[in-house]
Amino acid sequence: MIQFLKFNNIVKFKQMKKLGCFFIVILLFITGCTKNEYESTNGGDFGIGSDFWLKMGDGSIVSTSDIDFYDVSTHMIYLKKKLPYLENMGLYGGAMSVYVDDVEIYTCSFHSLLLSSLPEGAYISCVPSFYPEDIIRINFAQFINSNHEPQFTDHRSDKRIIAALKKNHQYHEGLHCEIQSVHVSNGKLGLNIELSNQDTYHYYYLDPNKMGIGLFHYFTNGLYLWNDAFTKNFTHQETVIHPEPWDSWKKEWLSLIRSGERKKISITYQHFDAIPSGKYKMYFEFPGLSHVSQKDRKLGNGRIWMGSIGTEKEIAIQ
Repeated sequence: MIQFLKFNNIVKFKQMKKLGCFFIVILLFITGCTKNEYESTNGGDFGIGSDFWLKMGDGSIVSTSDIDFYDVSTHMIYLKKKLPYLENMGLYGGAMSVYVDDVEIYTCSFHSLLLSSLPEGAYISCVPSFYPEDIIRINFAQFINSNHEPQFTDHRSDKRIIAALKKNHQYHEGLHCEIQSVHVSNGKLGLNIELSNQDTYHYYYLDPNKMGIGLFHYFTNGLYLWNDAFTKNFTHQETVIHPEPWDSWKKEWLSLIRSGERKKISITYQHFDAIPSGKYKMYFEFPGLSHVSQKDRKLGNGRIWMGSIGTEKEIAIQ
């Protein structure tokens, strides 16, 4: 997979250098770990009798009955059948509007990753697509620099959407990831994270200890640290291993996390940039698979978790 086309939670600084704005803009792609004004309401019952549905730019409708479920950790909508027109709409622009009953909650644009421009706000990457045609993944991008506040509000977890999904038994929590600790010594970095499953599904996830760090980082750019001024970043220098073919995967890479379970995962970077003492903002993207057909997603007593989630933490390195 071409790594610079993997837009998930944050545009990696190698990409930003190519765009000539490395020292100007931090572009946060908030897909799974977004904290917004509606976060505290996700677990509530709002008593709203409503339906969640989508309207495409060409006027076509994805109704409530077309939707299997919505994973709110990755903001991925799993449909009951494929919608082939999604693949081509990104070539011509357009947008998708998200509704609850007759109220439009927000609109997101279709964006082709073949274009040189970068989107802002809610958007859907369509060309090329990293997901099968029965999945709609809604991303969110925000340009932030030292001179202005964020210009867009993330409405993907609006309380009316959550209530409608729960009413129709289409709400799923997905997985969550949290950085626990980091240890730096002699060019090596040890990262400890906790993966938790608050969903009713059991999930199979990519296990870095089974895959090895090189193959795991084919699916994610992994860990980044920034200084307080966002003028310099630090990351790993591990060799990425490419699967053959590029969109293949193996069951042997996966481990099961059961509903309600928490797992501690340790990743050791043998080759990491030298990090001076100081305070840093840290970001880690935990990846899932993407090219898994609908018939292959149920595995044993669980489902294959797809997409990616991000986690942030502020740390001090002595």
